[in-house]
Amino acid sequence: MAALINPAIIPSDEAERLAAIRRYDILDTPPDGAFDRITALAARLFNVPIAIVSIVDHDRIWFKSHHGLDVDEIERLPGLCASAILQPGPWIVANAPIDPRALANPLVAGEFGLKFYAAAPLRTADGHNLGTLCVLDFQPRQLTADETATLEDLSAMVMSELDLRLATRRALEQAQERELLKDAFVGMLSHELRTPITTIYAAAHLLTSNEAVKADPRASELFPDIASEAEHLLRLTEDLLVLTRIEQGQLVASAEPVLLQRVLPHAITVAGRRWSGRSIRLTTDPDLPPVAGDQVYVEQVVTNLLSNALKYSAAESAIDVVARRVDHEVEVRIRDRGIGVAPDQREAIFGLLVRTDVATRHAPGAGIGLYVCRRLLETMGGRIWAEAAPDRGTVFAFRVPIATD
Repeated sequence: MAALINPAIIPSDEAERLAAIRRYDILDTPPDGAFDRITALAARLFNVPIAIVSIVDHDRIWFKSHHGLDVDEIERLPGLCASAILQPGPWIVANAPIDPRALANPLVAGEFGLKFYAAAPLRTADGHNLGTLCVLDFQPRQLTADETATLEDLSAMVMSELDLRLATRRALEQAQERELLKDAFVGMLSHELRTPITTIYAAAHLLTSNEAVKADPRASELFPDIASEAEHLLRLTEDLLVLTRIEQGQLVASAEPVLLQRVLPHAITVAGRRWSGRSIRLTTDPDLPPVAGDQVYVEQVVTNLLSNALKYSAAESAIDVVARRVDHEVEVRIRDRGIGVAPDQREAIFGLLVRTDVATRHAPGAGIGLYVCRRLLETMGGRIWAEAAPDRGTVFAFRVPIATD
């Protein structure tokens, strides 16, 4: 069918124009109220029986909206819209039976009896005419300058709808791509990074106690640092995993009984390996009940708080960890004797990527640890806060509910 089209009515930019139609992905889409309202409005404004939003495809003229006409498409030849898209502006046939541009058209010469046709092209921002907004009548008529401008405005409204749909579709595609990238990032953190880091940490820690390593001065100096930094990198990876789960709305926690009598000594031992020579003192109630939560999350919270306490206090100062029952919760308090936190910043520091000026000057950090702690505790039904220590330093305290089963 395309071979029968008169070359004289093929735009010079035909390949690019058809590519633009494919870009908008409008062909053969279902009826749409927005376009139907525009054609109905056009019919009322111009007092005509027929108004159409047409798209000129390579071999047909497809109607996105057709008010007053029960046809979905016609052949491109000899459609009037195929001629209209050759024009940069409105194309008006005021009296078709005597207009040499239209008198041979079957819609004019045949039973349909078309007398009047006016169209404004649907022109893209990069200058391609996709089709038209056109109005038709069975009586000859003239358009005033204002009416012609109105026709162009209605055509621009159609293009605005098309552009909105294109932008929406692209946004959805980009959102889907971002979701895929997020999934890939989580997978990379979970497997491609965490697994080798864990292996490096375990191997380095094991080698620090190897007699051959101890006998080599250089190796005995390096391996403890390797183990320490691997543990730090592993903790940072775990925090990033939590951030991605928060962003995706996938942060959930189990409510199994967790024994802080086991979690706290283990976390202190791990911290002590990284901060050798530091004093960390633990005090717990003798009858401390189990808490309801996720053991991995509880360990992550304690590890983050211990790391901060050690990082922001002097090497000769001690860290005190106290766990006690308070009503229907267990409270854990980690007290340092370090740089402290100003009263007006004790809430803000739990925000994402928030670091105080004093903390920034004292030690490097990402500003995500405390945010992760709060979100993990909230997921387990707990809470966290900071307060001033009695003399100097800060107490970071958190509470989690006691297990009921």
